[in-house]
Amino acid sequence: MTRRRSGFSSFKTQPPREVTLVLAVILWLIGFASVILGALQLPSNLGVWALVIAGLLLIVGSLVDAI
Repeated sequence: MTRRRSGFSSFKTQPPREVTLVLAVILWLIGFASVILGALQLPSNLGVWALVIAGLLLIVGSLVDAI
């Protein structure tokens, strides 16, 4: 079997740090409670933005070391 070389061979991920994960979970819970459950009434679609920022924080925390 031949090995395929990928252009992303130097593309390494790591688990996000504990603080990053805690912040993302808090933002996700706020966004979920606002958008999905309707339990929180946040102005200017802040619930949607909380969900977006939580996802981006996890992605960046997985790609960038020491975040």
